[in-house]
Amino acid sequence: MAAKRKLSEMAPEVEEPVDPTDELMFLCLGGGNEVGRSCHIIQYKGKTIMLDAGQHPAYDGLAALPYFDEFDLSTVDVLLISHFHLDHASALPYVLAKTNFRGRVFMTHPTKAIYKWLIQDSVRVQSLSSSSDQRTTLYTEAEHLSTFSQIEAIDYHTTHTVSSIRFTPYPAGHVLGAAMFLVEIAGLKILFTGDYSREDDRHLISAEVPKGIKIDVLITESTYGISSHIPRAERETALIKSITGILNRGGRVLMPVFALGRAQELLLILDDYWARHSEYQRIPIYYASNLARKCMVVYQTYVSAMNDNIKRLFRERMAEAEEAGNVDKGGPWDFRFIRSLKNLERFDDVGGCVVLASPGMLQSGVSRELLERWAPNDRNGVVITGYSVEGTMAKQIMNEPDSIPAIMGSRSTAGIGRRGPGVDGEVERPMIPRRCSVQEYSFAAHVDGQENQGFIEEIAAPVVILVHGEKHNMMRLKSKLLSLNNDKTAKTKIFSPANTEELRIPFTVEKTAKVVGQLAQIPPSKSSDPDDERLITGVLVQNDFKMSLMAPEDLREYAGLTTTTIMCKQNLTLSAAGLDLVKWALEGTFGAIEEIGAKSKPTSNGTTEFNGNGVSHDEEMADEEVGRSPDQTAFLIMGCVIVRYQGNGHVIVEWEGNTLNDGIADAVLAVLFTVESSPAAVKQSSRGHQHTHHREERNPHSNVSRDERFSRLCMFLEAQFGPLITPITHPKLPPKPPKSAVDADGIKDEPEEKEYDPEEAEQTLADLEAEEMERLHSIGIPVPGVEIKVDKNVAKVWLETLEVECASNVLRERVKAVVERAVETVAPLWGQRS
Repeated sequence: MAAKRKLSEMAPEVEEPVDPTDELMFLCLGGGNEVGRSCHIIQYKGKTIMLDAGQHPAYDGLAALPYFDEFDLSTVDVLLISHFHLDHASALPYVLAKTNFRGRVFMTHPTKAIYKWLIQDSVRVQSLSSSSDQRTTLYTEAEHLSTFSQIEAIDYHTTHTVSSIRFTPYPAGHVLGAAMFLVEIAGLKILFTGDYSREDDRHLISAEVPKGIKIDVLITESTYGISSHIPRAERETALIKSITGILNRGGRVLMPVFALGRAQELLLILDDYWARHSEYQRIPIYYASNLARKCMVVYQTYVSAMNDNIKRLFRERMAEAEEAGNVDKGGPWDFRFIRSLKNLERFDDVGGCVVLASPGMLQSGVSRELLERWAPNDRNGVVITGYSVEGTMAKQIMNEPDSIPAIMGSRSTAGIGRRGPGVDGEVERPMIPRRCSVQEYSFAAHVDGQENQGFIEEIAAPVVILVHGEKHNMMRLKSKLLSLNNDKTAKTKIFSPANTEELRIPFTVEKTAKVVGQLAQIPPSKSSDPDDERLITGVLVQNDFKMSLMAPEDLREYAGLTTTTIMCKQNLTLSAAGLDLVKWALEGTFGAIEEIGAKSKPTSNGTTEFNGNGVSHDEEMADEEVGRSPDQTAFLIMGCVIVRYQGNGHVIVEWEGNTLNDGIADAVLAVLFTVESSPAAVKQSSRGHQHTHHREERNPHSNVSRDERFSRLCMFLEAQFGPLITPITHPKLPPKPPKSAVDADGIKDEPEEKEYDPEEAEQTLADLEAEEMERLHSIGIPVPGVEIKVDKNVAKVWLETLEVECASNVLRERVKAVVERAVETVAPLWGQRS
């Protein structure tokens, strides 16, 4: 019987909440659990990247596109195209011409050169298809050419920054110009492999691993799952044996290939074999592609981007061409036994031959037409050399069906075979019998299972996302990778999201700021004690996810920013309240205020005075001073707000705009408007009078004396603990420092024995207490403390330190809390505390 798992092991782990800005969002718009229409979205820290934009070779029209309607393409900052194959790049014209995409597009120089011709040829082939009337035209040739200028070409190993996104292309093998991209956003490094190959072939360099860079996320293909390729030499031998076997029985060989990529590798193999075997040189090899000559110029141009084998061939061929006096025919791509076939109209279909024709999936074009011609003859043969996508004719014919549907409408197939059943009202297609042989040899430039696993282990990224693979192959690779976690302390997270399945991965990146300018000149604390650590204050500036801490004065030099001070000014007229009433109200709210500027003089009897409205009138006897007659009087409130009062009742409130000052200014304005409508203001502003009002000389809330503050504290404590509150008359003396047993000369000082004198000790104590009382009075403390009696318990509160002494812990804590509240209520208790 299996042991029961503990409940604690079965309970889900409680994860801490993650800031959404620290999450990496990954979304497959295509290429998730499938091969075809590769298109992926990366979003992190508000930045968005799209990787590839291809079409699915098994579908037509809008169904072939990635799920663009699942994401707002207007938010994409950068679109990176890994290589020119149609399943990775053919949706790009649609994105640029038919969507709200507003970002920038990048690809390598060879990719851009070949992409132009490849997409142009693809549009023409689709338009010539017999079923074009049933297709939705995604874009026209004119739209493709009009958007071509928006593409920016870049070189390998060059780093580019767009909208704080850094990316660097590295060689990926696979095809000419193929790149894997290292993307960095806010310190997070993501490597996207695209389609890549680590195999040394006849013309391409293998994929390069970025050296000395710690990758956080690896997005890699999983085309072949865990399957392993046969060694290269054995595959070449088997391929040649299959081709020569078909030719020896008098048949024709059809090799469906992509127009560019693996076709060039196969041409090098065949041309080399034909050169070494004269018996086959009479049998022609055709490269049937509209792009053959155009794109071969690109291959000639970028010989320097290929491997050493091609460079060696280039030198040898150029030397031979110079000796023969025909420099135009030099180079490894001027094949000796390969003929270019632009279309089938001039093709003399007689006798044995080898034809490499596109497209590689046999969906349409020259390769499909030749398949329909040659399929009924059992002497002919089809040799599949690339990866076949589910749903395509290339995949179906590998199962060796008895018949295939005719879609090209060729005259050579007219009347052949029988009619196939129609589906959903579609026109019945004639079925062609398949008697030709079908063989497969994998020359697709994709990593196999072992190579992919080795690459993933070498990169050692903590997060791996699998794309570009059929679900079955992808799941097998995922299981294999997860099994490797058993021997690891740090487990690798493996994801295989399906199309439109949003994946969110939290990443906590440590944030550091570089101290620059004046702040960098402050020496750091050398103490290891955390309490002695020095705090640095300044302005934190973030640029391209890099943070710098600097003084406001350094913003212009180090950040290119300018500082602006906003001075706020509010004008108002007080028709009722006079200067004295305004000052009284401000002191009652803010405590002591500072009078700045020209001070007004008090008026005397028989002189001209101003009432609250600022109107002067002569009085022989006045019952109270109605106001002052200053040119201008200003008050500084809490060190930041200036209130300027003019004799005509005009008041100007000025302050420097910031969050704190704005709040204080709002409070000042509220006081001014309140005092304007108070009864005192109305009384003062009424008509002239001949009597005097005796008012207090000062505001009781302004400049409170120490005795008044002490009285208020006692009143507060009495309200809490009753009337048994008495001042402490004797101060608390500090402890005497111990006398050193060694004198200045380092000689042990023997203490002298003195006779104890009670009177002298009492006098000394009195002197110390008097000295301490004098010190307390100097700092504004009237008595050393207060004594509070509650029942049988006594608590002492020392006013200088607000220390509470009491034998009862409960009473001590209660008194301490009340005293702290009292300090806040009657604060400041004393002028200064040392």
